[in-house]
Amino acid sequence: MNLTAGEKDHEIQRFNQQQNNSKMILVTGSTGLLGRIIALELVKRGKKVRACKRAGSDLSEVKHSFKFYTSDANHYFDSIEWVDMDYEDHSSLYDSMTDITEIYHCAAKVSFDPDDREEILETGVNMTRTLLHAALYMKIKKFLFVSSASTFHVPGENLNPEMRDHPENINFPAHVISKCICEKMVLSAYTKGLNAIIINPGMIIGSGNWKGKKNMVTNFFAVSRFTFTGGTSVVDVRDVAAVAVDLMDKNLFGERFCIVSENILFKNLTQRIREKTGLSKPWVLPESFLRIISILRPILGILNAKTRFLTDENIEFVSEKKYFSGEKIKQLLDHQFYPANEAIQFHYGNYLTFKNQIRSR
Repeated sequence: MNLTAGEKDHEIQRFNQQQNNSKMILVTGSTGLLGRIIALELVKRGKKVRACKRAGSDLSEVKHSFKFYTSDANHYFDSIEWVDMDYEDHSSLYDSMTDITEIYHCAAKVSFDPDDREEILETGVNMTRTLLHAALYMKIKKFLFVSSASTFHVPGENLNPEMRDHPENINFPAHVISKCICEKMVLSAYTKGLNAIIINPGMIIGSGNWKGKKNMVTNFFAVSRFTFTGGTSVVDVRDVAAVAVDLMDKNLFGERFCIVSENILFKNLTQRIREKTGLSKPWVLPESFLRIISILRPILGILNAKTRFLTDENIEFVSEKKYFSGEKIKQLLDHQFYPANEAIQFHYGNYLTFKNQIRSR
């Protein structure tokens, strides 16, 4: 719907009034693929948002990405209070949480690089533990933790901060183990009085953060000519953000919510993405081939550093069909998800626009 200048001014005035009357919400990981859209979704609903970022983060890239989602990108971006937060600096942490009533914890390090394993475990677990302690101390009213649908396949009874290298769990990617451990800490905080919600999105398809590791769908499937025999569950970032805010608004605490649009084979997902971006059909690498190559990894690593990614846990991740269901959300919230094809058309259209703008500079 196109608004007249007067109607648009009225909408902005109404938005500002709603913000003045609302409490402050903290979003961590706000420059990431999901965190930025949760922050945007919140301010679009008239809520006051304080968005945490690392010192030196490129906010111009975040601001530009908002243009893919709204015609009032500058207005909404300027409505957000952007702050630097260091989890290891308690004064920085508690200053960021001043006047905060709700927290959306999106910050995490995501990587399939085995060299990042210890950093992923240390960063994710310590960051979440510190934030939960502060939330309980500051008497935060609501807390939402962004986990992953992949945690549903992990034997959670063996996972805690002291047993993260349990033999039964070593074959899971580090970021999945980290999420499982953090889920346990969030549920423990819930028993201590923190009104907490855990969301478990599938593989997120979104726009923005094109150069960052967190947009793994773009960074691999739109660039590599290879794909795999396994399958996964996907979801549009717009769905994840909307569902997260709806769950918090409805006060549905003490539960985990799987957020998934549909299940899809990697080869079909890759082919659709490459068709949209004008690339040839992908080559499917069977698990048996990956296993053989992984045996030769020490030798091949001299020629190609990327072979270090061929760990047992990564091969299993891309070779098996690990599917999930979003029916609980559909029924609970009467939410209609974007189909995968529509998500690919929208976000990879934005990706092509981004690439063309880079070329024209």
